[in-house]
Amino acid sequence: MSSQNKRFRRSSKTGDLPRREFIKLAGAAGLSSSLFGSMLSLPAHAAEKPKYGGKITVGVAASQQNNSLDPARYFSESDILRGNALYDRLVNPGPDMMPVPHLAESWESDADATKWVFRLRKGVHFHNGKSLVPEDVIYSFNHHLDEKSESPAKAYFSQIREMKRVDDHSVQFTLESPNVEFPMILADLRAHIIPEGYSDFTTTTVGTGPFKVKVFKPGSTYIFVRNPDYWGAGGPYVDEIEYIGISDPTARVNALMSGDIDIMVDLDPKVVPLIRRNPRLSLIQSKSGQHRAVVMMLDREPTRDNNLRLAMKYGIDRERIMTNVFKGFGQIGNDHPISPIDPYYNRDIPQRVYDPDKARYYIKKAGFENKPLDLYTSPITGAGSIPSCEVFQETARAAGIHLNIKKIPADSYWTTAWMNKPICTTTWESRTADMMFSIAYKSDAPWNETAWKNKHFDELLLQARSARDFQRRKQIYGEMQGMLQQEGGVIVMAFVDILDAAHERIKGIKPNPTGLLGGYMFATDVWIDS
Repeated sequence: MSSQNKRFRRSSKTGDLPRREFIKLAGAAGLSSSLFGSMLSLPAHAAEKPKYGGKITVGVAASQQNNSLDPARYFSESDILRGNALYDRLVNPGPDMMPVPHLAESWESDADATKWVFRLRKGVHFHNGKSLVPEDVIYSFNHHLDEKSESPAKAYFSQIREMKRVDDHSVQFTLESPNVEFPMILADLRAHIIPEGYSDFTTTTVGTGPFKVKVFKPGSTYIFVRNPDYWGAGGPYVDEIEYIGISDPTARVNALMSGDIDIMVDLDPKVVPLIRRNPRLSLIQSKSGQHRAVVMMLDREPTRDNNLRLAMKYGIDRERIMTNVFKGFGQIGNDHPISPIDPYYNRDIPQRVYDPDKARYYIKKAGFENKPLDLYTSPITGAGSIPSCEVFQETARAAGIHLNIKKIPADSYWTTAWMNKPICTTTWESRTADMMFSIAYKSDAPWNETAWKNKHFDELLLQARSARDFQRRKQIYGEMQGMLQQEGGVIVMAFVDILDAAHERIKGIKPNPTGLLGGYMFATDVWIDS
């Protein structure tokens, strides 16, 4: 065994390498990604044997008319959750946010990480019986990259310059510039594989996933049935999954306790003791980089002025929000989107704390002392968003900042308030630094919700992608975090633990920091202990 192989295997057990150096070392050692993926996913002990059959009802945050089965048009967590039941990705994110083989059983890159070859699993079929071939993969990513596409994933898929078939089961990606973390780009929540030429997502779709569409009526009914020919080992186990939109978090808890639903997403932290006291219910918890934030748009008044933005950043008491709203289930934010659990987190940036004197200084400089500022929010931006705004309103008042909280219904918030109003709340799932910066902060990103446009920031992003040395990438990402903290338009209130809940008889959901219900991937593994 080579010295690189030995070092890789030792690191897989001890965890003494940063996770992205771990990826690079695996490639350098010549190990297949299928091997190191299996190494990462070995269970610590034998689990209960899953049972087949039954129906599960999931209470999600909302049912909206713009819900879609089109991976390029996912607009909500509910869309992503349903999509992961119907489709598969080439790569899945592991519980440590390492890339795990899925439809691609292995991959490798050239010396400078510009060309990547992914080898597809054999024997994979779409719901209509069609075999998976490289042309399906190429079509799927071009679906996001089309000039008419409004997919948010276009922001980081656009680094793909060319895709071509290598053989019957291999696809080569050529990138515009090197990216040592490209496999995690293909683990994006929207990187779902569809058949070549498929375009009708109105009432059904065709994927390779564990479930098929039975009924899809946006804003009304969502019922999926088990795919008996699923290629994966083990699940799916349940016969049917129904998704029900319940926008009010309290109503979702009541529905769970009454038995109207079996699983609920996005549990309000203040309800955790209630769940824990009930022997019929179980808590599903995971640390994550998911964050609740207030965004201020730099391309319009009054938030164009950085003095006003700094006033807002000093006028919020994050410690109080973490204690009173999130009940300690998370970590406070520092006005950039990289979380303390990420190895690229810059711990050298001083934590911004509540300082009403500084806030008043900056709000006076902005000429907005005691003038009303509208803050738009909604339950759809995550449990705790509205109470956090109410705390913000109170603490900001002491600094001469007068916030009017505007509560928008969940079914219209993303189309009427977000990226339309100067100040509003938002929520993001865990993503790698490259993906987070690419989708929400790169100058031309379609979901650049703060309208942050900085040429040097964009240049740093490209430099980080090509830096093969971990410490160099960390230095670059750290500088980018500092830029956003000082001049950006995001107030990260908290990085919150993912909190979902289910009836005690629901088994198999594995916590994952990348998103709710096991990183959105619960459908394959969930089963009912009847």
